Amino acid sequence: MPVLGAVIITVASSVIMHSQRHTPASHDVPGSDDATHAMIDLGRWLFYDPRLSANEHIACASCHRQELGFSDGHATPVGVTGMPLPRNAPGLFNSAELPALTWADPARTRLAQQVAHALFATQPPEMGAAGNERAILERLRADPAYPPRFAAAFPADADPVAWPRVIEALAAFAGSLSARDTPYDRAVYQGDDDAMTPEARRGMALFFSPGLACGRCHVDIVPPDRATPPRWSDLAYLATGAGRSADRGLAQITGDPSDAYRFRVPPLRNVAVTAPYMHDGSLPTLDAVVRFYESGGRAGAGAEPERLAARHPLVAGFVLSDDERRDLIAFLHALTDERALRAPEFADPFAAPE
Repeated sequence: MPVLGAVIITVASSVIMHSQRHTPASHDVPGSDDATHAMIDLGRWLFYDPRLSANEHIACASCHRQELGFSDGHATPVGVTGMPLPRNAPGLFNSAELPALTWADPARTRLAQQVAHALFATQPPEMGAAGNERAILERLRADPAYPPRFAAAFPADADPVAWPRVIEALAAFAGSLSARDTPYDRAVYQGDDDAMTPEARRGMALFFSPGLACGRCHVDIVPPDRATPPRWSDLAYLATGAGRSADRGLAQITGDPSDAYRFRVPPLRNVAVTAPYMHDGSLPTLDAVVRFYESGGRAGAGAEPERLAARHPLVAGFVLSDDERRDLIAFLHALTDERALRAPEFADPFAAPE
């Protein structure tokens, strides 16, 4: 095993083993004790701190901006060396609840694993911590504000300014990012009949209709007659026909030809602010996304027979009028949690010093 891989696995595994003593096995949802609150606060400072990267210019927040649902607004982000990363930066809201955290790596099921990858990955590098581990920790120790924050978050540790604790704190902050105060949530779960516009309600009916069946894959959104969200299924990864054939998606990890061009089905809360869309950022607007699915995955530049042949049967296409398309997009806008996009507990602490 390469040294880097061993570093990531060792550090992430130690964090996961610790966190599993405090959280449910299937989630990275933080608890409510004082140390956990301190851990989330520490994670927020680290999330926005560019000193965590090799060149001190890129923070986690560089590619995950709160006002954009913790995505970045670009087709693909750029890492610490200036090299573009291969896939679109996903939003982070509600990620602690998801069984799939990346576009096409089923092994990364916990936030600590994903955090470790972002820090230590080299092909290509994201934050560039690999090879700079000691220097980055020394930067944190040299800041008089950080040692007390680490001590509050990890009171049992003699020297908590260490990589496992950095990763655990970042994962705790990411796990705290919740977006559930949307017009859709207020209408469906709180019985607020005025929360959604008539257009959005018509769009919701289309979303769950047999002809479109959007909810068959996007199972984080449930129809009004469902009391609780369903369990995620094997449709967590799906071939839609999007992208270029050079990126074979899940098959690049599993080696299974039947996994070719399968990518994670993304959650939809805050989808209206996370453009551009798809794993490669190839669709610039929600209108383009809807038209892509109307065409059965044939729309857009670069349609290639190999990936089109791999499409899931649910990506079969449908017909919408202009009014219906507008209604469907209105429903997607009703999945936006405006408060979460401005919530001070998720915001850059350096912008408003204590």
